[in-house]
Amino acid sequence: MTIQLGGLRAAHEERIYFEDARFILDGGEEVVVARSEIPGVNMADLFARHKARYYLPALFCRPGLRVLDFPCGTGYGAEVFAPFGVEYQGLDIYPVTLEYARKGYGRLGAAYGAGDLCRPQLRAECYDVVACIEGLEHIPMESQSGLIRELRRSLKEDGVLVVSSPENPTGRSGKSEHNKYHVGELTKADFLALLRSHFPADKVELLTHRATLSTGKRSNCFYGICHK
Repeated sequence: MTIQLGGLRAAHEERIYFEDARFILDGGEEVVVARSEIPGVNMADLFARHKARYYLPALFCRPGLRVLDFPCGTGYGAEVFAPFGVEYQGLDIYPVTLEYARKGYGRLGAAYGAGDLCRPQLRAECYDVVACIEGLEHIPMESQSGLIRELRRSLKEDGVLVVSSPENPTGRSGKSEHNKYHVGELTKADFLALLRSHFPADKVELLTHRATLSTGKRSNCFYGICHK
C-alpha cells in the first residue's frame, strides 16, 4: 500500500513537510511524502514561521542539556536545536510523521517516540527544556491542564517550559471558527490562568507574536515561558 502525504492531502494532519521522502513502515506500507505546497500560500514565509518558533526554546539550550519537543510534528525542531549540542527527544502521536522525522533528522542524533498529548506519560524531572509548540490547541480544553501538569513534572529543577497557544479571536475560549482542528483555542486571560495554575505567577512570562496564517487570517499567537 502506498500512502500519499504532503501539500493539501496532509493539511488535515497540520504537519509541515520540508522535503520529499519515501520509506517503508514496519508494517510494510510504502510511504511517499511530498514537500508541503498549499496553493495561494507563500510557502517560504510559512516554512520560516514554523521553524523560527523553535528559536525561543533554543534560547535556553546549552551543550548537554536534555530537550523534549512534544508534539514534534515532522521533527524539524531538531535541526534548530542541533547546533546547541543538546540531547533531543521528539514525541508525536502519528506513526508516519515519526518515521519521516527519523529519516530526515535522525542523522542529527535526534531520538523520536510515540506520545499522546491527551494522555502524556513522561519521566519526572527528566528534561531541562520542554517545547510544546502548536500542540495545546489540538486537544480538548478539559485535557489541557493535565498536559501542563505533566510537562511541569517532567522538568528538572530550574527547567523551562515554552508552550504556544493561538488566541481565540471570539473573546471566549473553545473551538476555533477558522481551523476545525483547533479544538481548544484560548483567550489570553485563560492561557495565562492555565499556566499560573501550575507555575508561580512570577515565573510565567508571555510573548505575543502576530502573523498571517495559511488560512489568510491575521492572528495572535501567545508563547508562555514558564520557569520551574
